Amino acid sequence: MPDISRRDLLIGGVAAAATAGVLSIEGCNVVSGGGSLAPPLSTAVTLTTQYSDHVFSGKTVRTRTFDGIIPGRTLSVVPGQQLTINVTNTFPANAAATPGPGIDSMNNPHLFNTANLHVHGVQVVPHIFDPVGTSDQTAMMVAIQPGGTYTYNFTIPADQPPGLYWYHPHHHGSTDVEVSGGMAGLIIVKGAIDNVPEIAAARDLQLAFQTINVNKSTATPGIYDLEYTAYKPPAGGGFKPRADYLFALVNGQLVNLIDFTVPPVCGASNCGVPTPSAPPQMQMQPGEVVRLRILNGSNTLNLPLSLPGFEVYVIGYDGVNLLAPQLVNTATAPLLLTMGGRVELLLRAPAAVGTYTLSGVADTTDPHPWPAFGLMQFTVSGTPVTMAIPSSLPTPTREYPLIADSDITGNRSVLFSSNNSMSVLFGTALTVNGAVYDETSVRPAFVLPVGTAEVWTITNNMPEGHPFHLHTNSFEVHSVTGPSGTVNYNPPIICDTVWVPPNGKVIMRVRYKQWRGKDVFHCHKLVHEDQGMMANTLLV
Repeated sequence: MPDISRRDLLIGGVAAAATAGVLSIEGCNVVSGGGSLAPPLSTAVTLTTQYSDHVFSGKTVRTRTFDGIIPGRTLSVVPGQQLTINVTNTFPANAAATPGPGIDSMNNPHLFNTANLHVHGVQVVPHIFDPVGTSDQTAMMVAIQPGGTYTYNFTIPADQPPGLYWYHPHHHGSTDVEVSGGMAGLIIVKGAIDNVPEIAAARDLQLAFQTINVNKSTATPGIYDLEYTAYKPPAGGGFKPRADYLFALVNGQLVNLIDFTVPPVCGASNCGVPTPSAPPQMQMQPGEVVRLRILNGSNTLNLPLSLPGFEVYVIGYDGVNLLAPQLVNTATAPLLLTMGGRVELLLRAPAAVGTYTLSGVADTTDPHPWPAFGLMQFTVSGTPVTMAIPSSLPTPTREYPLIADSDITGNRSVLFSSNNSMSVLFGTALTVNGAVYDETSVRPAFVLPVGTAEVWTITNNMPEGHPFHLHTNSFEVHSVTGPSGTVNYNPPIICDTVWVPPNGKVIMRVRYKQWRGKDVFHCHKLVHEDQGMMANTLLV
């Protein structure tokens, strides 16, 4: 697999993962050091949406959360499990809001206290629309209003790849505001890879990166929050594509605060002034190997990951493990993680004692550049140990064998683009195949026959990159074209979220498996999704 770590062409998702609030499931906990879990027949979980206050760098931040914590509880499941999730919404009622003449009621952020749930990457029944699994093209999204409760019943496929997944809200119009308040948590699917001896011997670490976006409260002095009036322009108290302050968190701990209210220091507009904080600390012995699972729970930020001095082996993307660990040189070619994606690594500490930092290096490739973030520091000391890296990994049978040329039955083309539009209060409509999102229209929906496989070409004609995410099924990335040219992947990389570079292109293959119903694909830069960069699919 050539050039797997090229920063402008790689799969993934901003570093984000959760260790806080490990959820006990019928007596079974997420464990460090591997081991197996007895599969429960069924599990019921309740997630409660609520406001909560958190103090970062002396500022009291009031945000929307699950259960009052950032990140939300980590859920652990096994293939074949029945999982019931009850979502109870205790947010206050949405303020009355009516779009003015010519204003798009759907593709301007709105209904900020209406919630639902997406289990991102877990290949369960389509569950964005109501009722879950519906094939009614006019069905609306699940909308849990304040004071309401909704129950999701999922069957985890028996061949669901074991790895790192996550959950977050997905109600169109409020997704960005809610996720940027911290409404997200990890899902860990346990399975065969956990019993590989070398992996079972390693400590199992999770790193949840999130970006919390707030402004100074206009209602409560001393509070920073994210409260907007729907269908008003930013100058009138309406949604701003970029809030005034960004708090970058790792496992709920502040690692950087960016203030956009003062002149930028990096020479670019909208860059802001960063104030870094010390990242979480981890002790390791020379030669020790740990397993690190990273999620990008950010709504807006890419992270090119670098850990100089360590041996870094990629063992999986987006919950699907590779067939063998792959050594990457993140010091010279940082590993790009984009919004919504995950990466799983084995890290071997060097023989030399000292402190080593896992960083998201400065990203200047986006029209809105970002400074460097320290994500985790490793202090290497003590008695050296000898730990091995496995030579091979179990085959994820849901994803293999790979899609052959003879399996292809059709082609799909997706174009990410934009146009000037006064119907969107920011002045720009973000489109898929020339259209903004229509929740109830069959157009531009794709009708996807279950049991077949197709080639998708995702083209981005904008100077800004976009993370593409497909619901229900993972996909194989065969090539990515970006500023550095085209990289072909043989074998392909299997994932559910891929970075489509500025003025770039991704060619991928998808097999539609098992589930039928109405679903979506979209840009996972969530403000873009809420602005219209999403389209329906119908699996038949």
